[in-house]
Amino acid sequence: MKLKYISLVVFTVATFFTSVANASVILGTGTSSLIGGDLTDPENDGLADANVNYNAVFRSNNEPGFGGGEYAFNVFDNILSGGNGKWCCSGPSVWVEADFGNKRFLLNSFTLSSANDVPSRDADHWSILGSNDGINYTALYTYNVDGTSIWGNTRYQVIQFSNQDDYNTSTGYSIFRYQAYSVVSGSNHQLGEIEFFGTEVSEPSILALLGLGLLGLSSRRFKVQK
Repeated sequence: MKLKYISLVVFTVATFFTSVANASVILGTGTSSLIGGDLTDPENDGLADANVNYNAVFRSNNEPGFGGGEYAFNVFDNILSGGNGKWCCSGPSVWVEADFGNKRFLLNSFTLSSANDVPSRDADHWSILGSNDGINYTALYTYNVDGTSIWGNTRYQVIQFSNQDDYNTSTGYSIFRYQAYSVVSGSNHQLGEIEFFGTEVSEPSILALLGLGLLGLSSRRFKVQK
């Protein structure tokens, strides 16, 4: 039994690293390599220094805000630069999220970009999480390679992750969160940019669910009378 268990673990780990390699595509470096028009700012008119013209509510557990510093919401400002164009904070366990309210999306792809300096501040263990209540979160994609980030030493690099069966896209979510658990080394974390892309999905309305409930009740009564 022990030999079988060890074989299963080895197979699972090998599969994980294969999917990571297949999922990522390097788009280039710098602001011009960002795709743009993501779910948080489809019109590309969000202000870099203020929470204006964005299609989501942003939250973070570390330095929330736009403008005036290396704050968390800078990862949604469509700009790759130092200072006000990145998020740098004490860590390493930090998160930032975009909440789309009553809209739910299937996550088709996302991009993550490195910041301008100190590669050791890049996360080497992180996840993209989905939620519909802000309490319960599901891991949609996880990267975990101790001591190595997805960008290596390349700064301002934009990497795209697509859903080619490499992460869970079977459920629509109204909240998408980036969460870092550890960094390459040290105690500070940094990130340049995040872009989320997805397809909006319709959820059953309350009236439709009520109708199905009444239909089921009617069916049960019919069987009882029979």
